[in-house]
Amino acid sequence: MSHILLAALTLLAPAPPARPAAPVAVVTGGDLHVGDGTVVKNATVLMRDGKFAAVGGPELAASAPADATRVDATGKVVTPGLIAADNQLGLVEIDLEGSTHDDARSGDHPIRAAYDASRAFHAESSLIQVQAIGGVTTAAVAPAGGLLSGQVAWVDLVHGDHRGALSKAGVAIDGNLGHSYDNSRAAALAKLHEVLTDAQVFRGRKDAYERAQTRPFAAHALDLQALQPALAGQIPLTLSADRASDILAAIDLAKEYKLRLVVVGGSEAWKVAPELAAAKVPVVVQPSRNLPSSFDTLGARLDNAALLAAAGVPVVIAWLDDSHNLRNMTQEAGIAVANGLPWAAALRAITLEPAVAYGQSATHGSVAVGKVANLVVWSGDPLELSSRPTHVFVRGRAIPMVSRQTLLRDRYRSLDKFGSAESTKSTDARPRPDTGAAATTATTAAPPQK
Repeated sequence: MSHILLAALTLLAPAPPARPAAPVAVVTGGDLHVGDGTVVKNATVLMRDGKFAAVGGPELAASAPADATRVDATGKVVTPGLIAADNQLGLVEIDLEGSTHDDARSGDHPIRAAYDASRAFHAESSLIQVQAIGGVTTAAVAPAGGLLSGQVAWVDLVHGDHRGALSKAGVAIDGNLGHSYDNSRAAALAKLHEVLTDAQVFRGRKDAYERAQTRPFAAHALDLQALQPALAGQIPLTLSADRASDILAAIDLAKEYKLRLVVVGGSEAWKVAPELAAAKVPVVVQPSRNLPSSFDTLGARLDNAALLAAAGVPVVIAWLDDSHNLRNMTQEAGIAVANGLPWAAALRAITLEPAVAYGQSATHGSVAVGKVANLVVWSGDPLELSSRPTHVFVRGRAIPMVSRQTLLRDRYRSLDKFGSAESTKSTDARPRPDTGAAATTATTAAPPQK
């Protein structure tokens, strides 16, 4: 009887509401920085069905439907949505609370290539909206730990959409050099060679493996299988490395196994810039990391990004310290500009270059017809500390400019120093994230500009 009742209740339960199609939206009047260095003055950007439908001048606005969402960006700067490289957004909520960590596979085995970050991504993380209203619309979510940490997920920051937020799983294999294995960089490199060689052998001998007719391999069959797209050159291998010697070793490894390499961290990458440029290896840097935190970063310097770009190295700028402040990448880009990186290159380093590095530039990274409509309207120069996003579109939909942080700010701003009942009453009526337009109206006003 209980099974029958359960089945009946299941049939009566309402199906989860389908996410409505993204409305038509048009942004007019701003200076559009496309992402590839092109600037369109007094631009019009038309978005339909979550994609960029048209990009042009003011005359284009007349072709938008009457019911389109319209944003006047006159006097403002419009850019592609920012892309956060190599982070654990949606995998870690509270650093010191283990139950909120899904960033690493348990156990001490160093090879975890089969660990898929997309399976653990939490679309309701409060950190997602914090980054999104700061202009970050896409994240390359990577596992952590081990020698090979796992598979990187490409995620658009659609808060609360568990099935829809993922754009693509397995866009890269993430790993670490240095002392990531057996407390020895030499041992780490030897282990990587062993695993990659075994993955090559496994590719042609899967049937023999199933019949137990092969020698023992250095990793589980699932991990060896997960490495196949990287060995085929279909996805990159993103390796964290700071010391110049480790970066050179990574270049040699990539050449030997015909891998697409991306170096993450790269504190001393400027020392080997010609080699990186010759190998066409992108480097993900955080420009503010100018002080040595270890012997691996003794050569850290503020103009790392500028020196790399001048040598012809593709530069990606990211916030690598934690996943709570990925939006700080605009400040990092500004620091790079202050130390010699051209402004256009800095904007490209937080929009188009990450998409190119992860092989996702066909859909992300710039404002072009057919690409995913991730767009940000800024109150001023996005690389200036005083500028803020006034509107953010993720997949063509304007998101509420509300996060847990803005709600807490508004709650405690309304309290006087005595915590009066009157203040408490006004706090109880504060807008909540799911109140739609009301919440947006309450929190989208940009701070006064100097």
